[in-house]
Amino acid sequence: MRNRTICILAVVILWFSWVAFPRPPRVIKPVNPNDPTNLPDQVTKNVLVIGGGLAGLSAALELSERGFNVSIKEADTVVGGRLHTKDVKLLNQTWPIETGFHAWFNNYFQSHDILERLGVTSNFRRWEAVDYIFRDYEPESIYSKGPYPLNLFGLIHRSPNMKLTDALHSVKSLVDLAYFQYDTIFEKYANTTLEEWARDKDVPQSFYDILMKPILSVTLNRRDIFSAAEMLTYNQIYFLSDSSADHRIITTKNFQDAVIGPWTQMLLSYGVRIQLNTKVEQLVMNNDGSKFISTTSNPDEQFDHVIMAASLDSIQNILKSTEKQYHDNEQIRNKINCLLRKVEKLPMAPPYKVMRVWFDKQLQNKPEILETPHHHPINLVVQYNLLEETYAEWANRTGGSVLEFHLYTWSYGDVSDDRVWDLIRPTAEEIYPDIKYFKILAYHVHSANDFPSFEINTHQFRPTVTYPTECELPNLSFAGDWLYTDFPSALMERAVTTGRQAANHVLLSEGVRQSNIVSINLDGPGIV
Repeated sequence: MRNRTICILAVVILWFSWVAFPRPPRVIKPVNPNDPTNLPDQVTKNVLVIGGGLAGLSAALELSERGFNVSIKEADTVVGGRLHTKDVKLLNQTWPIETGFHAWFNNYFQSHDILERLGVTSNFRRWEAVDYIFRDYEPESIYSKGPYPLNLFGLIHRSPNMKLTDALHSVKSLVDLAYFQYDTIFEKYANTTLEEWARDKDVPQSFYDILMKPILSVTLNRRDIFSAAEMLTYNQIYFLSDSSADHRIITTKNFQDAVIGPWTQMLLSYGVRIQLNTKVEQLVMNNDGSKFISTTSNPDEQFDHVIMAASLDSIQNILKSTEKQYHDNEQIRNKINCLLRKVEKLPMAPPYKVMRVWFDKQLQNKPEILETPHHHPINLVVQYNLLEETYAEWANRTGGSVLEFHLYTWSYGDVSDDRVWDLIRPTAEEIYPDIKYFKILAYHVHSANDFPSFEINTHQFRPTVTYPTECELPNLSFAGDWLYTDFPSALMERAVTTGRQAANHVLLSEGVRQSNIVSINLDGPGIV
């Protein structure tokens, strides 16, 4: 009976594949195509970019390339944001350590454009399939192959856990998945949790656990309050928009050598001034209160435009502190409060930790990257000795290994680094029983609380890049992964893209042609 069902479904899906056409990427072209591509040589315009993460670096690249004088003020000792790398001395060696593993997906259009411009694509390789283990299901190796929707049929057919007959019983979810509409998805589901949506649409538990929970896990958000609208958008970006949406690449070197270093060098070649260890506490208005022109730390250094590209919590703090500074100026205070009416209501996601551990032995025949969405507090494990050159050389020489454990939505409180392994060790040994026989040679723990939350009842407060214009602050713009965009975007691609949007806001105001922005289509691929 099962084979007959599969054959019937195969015929149906083959027919559908002739009438379903995943829509091509959407190109948002400049609104000023006839303007010059660069600022005139005799014109000087100064731009302050607050934050040297992906959003800030993206904005700085677009503007400096067009002739603007750009200054980046970064509070940390390095640039790169969540892709930053710091040198740490362990085991009589200096190690480049990132804040965690990241991949570049096929629909990261702006990010791929920058990699091409930097000439660093040779520092990447394909990550072919995503491997998962679960407590209540057989392990999965998920990948997309073939044209849409045959790729979906193949994924389910290869699965030891999901059944095609279950997919037929979940037809109610097809409207929001295959016939996704970005223009209405937030109106419908911004205040509905993903769990509520799945129950209402009769999504089979195996489909929810295997296909949706893992994506939800890597957002670093709480699962029980995450917005269904955001997750349905992610499904389009990372899987459903076309058959190659889940294709991704990863670096063969640390992020500094692979991406951030070349990016920084290009910015410096364009004359960008990068100031590290420079925290912006407050902004300074001009005399008539019409625009921000400087910072309190160096008021003599003045700017024509300001792009706030720091983390959400940093921007909240800057605006609150600036509002206090102008407590006796009602006009300026009203403008800042206009910003805060949205920005201060947006919460941060729970804290997380990333623990990298040097062991004296190596795992045998285990995936280099393993997602573990049912094994809290461990969400992801990466064998760096199989990924990056520095770690591979050490492992080949010593017989050891380097494993990185991603610990999202950390729920054990503020514990010292030396206690983290004791807390996660039982789960690590459940995932890899052989680890109980391994000796720890060294470890490094990165702790942070810098991811935005995309929980229900917050979408109405999420501003766009140019929202400050609505507050009568036309020379100010936002950039970052915490913003709303008028097209589907997510995670680090949203950071890079909003950086380009902020640059476009500046370019337009100065009569310089904007840059193209590419996204997936606003509508899902459909079935018939």
